[in-house]
This record gives sequence, C-alpha cells and structure tokens, in this order.
Amino acid sequence: MTGIRDYALLVILIGLVPAALKRPWVGILGWFWIAYMVPHSLTWGFGRNLPLAAMVGGATLVGFVFTKDKRPLPRSGTVLLIILFVMQITVSSLLAYDPALAWAKWNTVVKILLMTLITLYLFQSRDRLRYLYLVPTLGLGFYGLKTGVWVLRTAGGAMIWGPDRSFFADNNTFGLALTMILPLLLGLAREEPRRWLKRLMQVMFVCTVVSILFTYSRGAFLALIVIGGILIWRSPWRLRFGVTVLVLALVAVPLLPNKLRDRIHSISDQESAETRDNSAAGRLEAWSTAWKIAVAHPFFGEGFKALWSTDLWNTYYGNTYLAVRDVHSLYFEVLSEHGLQGFMIYIAILLSTLGTLRRVRKRWAGSPDHGYLARYADMTELAIYPYLVAGAFLGVAYFDLYFLLVGTSILLGALSADAEAATAPGTSGVLAKLPRRTFITGGVAHPTRPRHA
Repeated sequence: MTGIRDYALLVILIGLVPAALKRPWVGILGWFWIAYMVPHSLTWGFGRNLPLAAMVGGATLVGFVFTKDKRPLPRSGTVLLIILFVMQITVSSLLAYDPALAWAKWNTVVKILLMTLITLYLFQSRDRLRYLYLVPTLGLGFYGLKTGVWVLRTAGGAMIWGPDRSFFADNNTFGLALTMILPLLLGLAREEPRRWLKRLMQVMFVCTVVSILFTYSRGAFLALIVIGGILIWRSPWRLRFGVTVLVLALVAVPLLPNKLRDRIHSISDQESAETRDNSAAGRLEAWSTAWKIAVAHPFFGEGFKALWSTDLWNTYYGNTYLAVRDVHSLYFEVLSEHGLQGFMIYIAILLSTLGTLRRVRKRWAGSPDHGYLARYADMTELAIYPYLVAGAFLGVAYFDLYFLLVGTSILLGALSADAEAATAPGTSGVLAKLPRRTFITGGVAHPTRPRHA
C-alpha cells in the first residue's frame, strides 16, 4: 500500500541526487543516512524498492571525480593498511573455494571501504566531521528510541529486531550497533549547543540501553556491561553513577520477563560441556574449523563465506559436526576467509586506529581550542570496544559502523596534524601566506590550513 511516506522518500531522493553531484560531501552524508536510518524500511509501497543507495552513491562518486572541494588523502599508516587489505581480499577472492559467494561478498566489502576512503578526502574539517558523527548516530538512535519505547509500552513482550533491508537487521547485529552508539550519543550530547537536540540524544541513550537488553543478544549484553563499566569509571561522578546503576538493576531484574532472565543466565552455562547449548557448541566447532583452514592456507585462506561450504567442513572438521554454520566470530571469520596474513593486516588496522585515537586524546585533552579532538577521539575509542567484545561471538568482521569509526579516527589524526601546524611556534606567519581552500558548511566559510606548512 503506497502512502505519504513513499512520496516523501521519493522527494528526498530527487533532492539528494543533484545535491550529491554538486557537493559530494552531502552525498556521503546521504549515503550514511540511508545505511543507518534505513528510510525505505519505514515505507509500505514503492518506496521499499527504490534504489536509494545506488542512486545517491553513484551521484556521489560522479560528483567526487569533478569536485575541487576536497583535500589530499591523509598521510596515515591506517590508510595504507586499508589499501593493503583491499588487495588482500581481492586475491583471496580470486583463489576462493567458492568464487560466486566470494565475489558477491567482495562487492559489498569493497563498497564499504571505497566510501570510507572517499570520506577521508571530503571531511577534513571540524564541522563536517561533526555531521559525519551525527548522521549515523541519530539514525541508529532513532531505532534505539523507537524500540525502547515499544519495550516499555509492552513490558518487553518479545525480542526486538533491527529494520529489514539493513546491515543490522537481526537481533545480534542490532544489539551490537546500538551498543556501539552509546558513547557517541553521550559524547555528541555534551558537545551539542542546541538544548532540544542535547535532550533528545540523552533520551535516546536511555531508551537504547533498554533496547539492547531486549535484543536477547548475549554478545550485546556482554558488550553493554563492558562499555557501561568504562563509562562509569571514566565519569567524575563514578561513585554516584555506580550506585544509581546498581539500585536500578536491583529494581529492574525482578521485573524482567523470565525468558530474558534465562537468556542472560545462559551465558554462564556455556563454561562446561554438560550445560553448553547447541549454539555455543556450534560456535566452537566453527572456530576449530576456521583455525584449521587458516593454518592450511595461511596467506589467503579460502575466500569470503568459506564456512558456508559443506565440503570444507567435511575436509577440515570431519562429518561429526552439528550443522554447517557461519563462523560467528569476527576474528575467526577473517582467519578462515583471508588466512593468517589477512588476519594480521586486519588486526594492524585495528591497532593503528586505537593508537591514533589515544595519541589524539592525550595530545589535546584540556586544550581550549582543540579539545574537541580529544573528546571525539575518546568517544570513538569507546565505541570500538563493544565491537571487539560482541564481535568475538558474531560474524561482523566487515561491519559498516566499525569502518566508519576507522575513517573518523583517520580524520581526527589529520585534524590533529593541522592543529599541530597551526599552534607550532613561528608558523602563523607562514601559514597566513599560503593559499587556503575553503569548506562551506551551513553557509559559513571555514578556511582550512595545509597540513604541512
């Protein structure tokens, strides 16, 4: 049934395409809005089948080729590692056990990495970087608010899922995505000058915590504990917050549905073979098979979706497994698909990202002019931790939100280098004489300085 939402979405699409052609940085924001807000899933007619991502993404790529409103790719080791990883997964796909499955997944992953690299050219300014954080956070926050209100209204009558046609549609990936935005909601709310938007993000934070619990995702629950503990510990009012959370937990636990309490208690049941359920036992089988594949093919693995093949299970595990299943761990996923070599590149990207964020956070903490860099680095680092925890039990090695955070960390490193150049003794006069390009955001011109004076 076609409704007003379908026509509204069509109007937005008609406006986004020329905007992306003229200003590709707006197209990038549109691309992320589609990915994280998933507006077509909120329609009921022709809007569900509109090629939103293809049209906006295509217009953005065309606009990017011709625009002069971009800066050079940041000089970062993480950028080189991403390019190396693209080469790695391409060779892995060429040598894959099942080329058809491998190339289909390669197409998706390369799109994610390509848009990440294009974003680096276009978002090297403070204002644009803030928009880059706001759009995905508010998109996911909308679903955290929506499902949180539904849980409170229905007293948690059923498991909640992400929007269909999204990369976080199932309950596990939905729980992970919601957990990752918790630090972003808090960090952006603290920086937000508009009172209504600040309050909205705070309400989103509370409702999102409720939603995470009712995804019934054990991985997301563990990630919530980790990120909640870190947020409380880093707060100047840690004792007050800790006591408040403890009291709320004591009040809320008796009110939780029995099904949810049993799901949470089942985490401890996986420690012994006698109490381990089929899901956990299957994961252990998949991890064992993935490791054997990585050892047998250390350079390029067996390609994307290697563990979807019955023949590979029979070869590397035998015929005693419970069922052919996905690997259910981002770490073993990369190992089986791209070998030990691909895994080392992947981990190098992670370590380089965390290293950049920590350097930026320590360098600009307390700075009156550039303190936002430290605050953004802090919330980005905290958003990655849930991914590392929950990802140990989920096949999310190429999660869109993770690579967005990798991209923002590179941008923070680039802006930190700009800040260093601007504050270095004796450079102000030199910088003033050099030509500067201008980013236009919200009708206000923000001149940017060359990274290397």
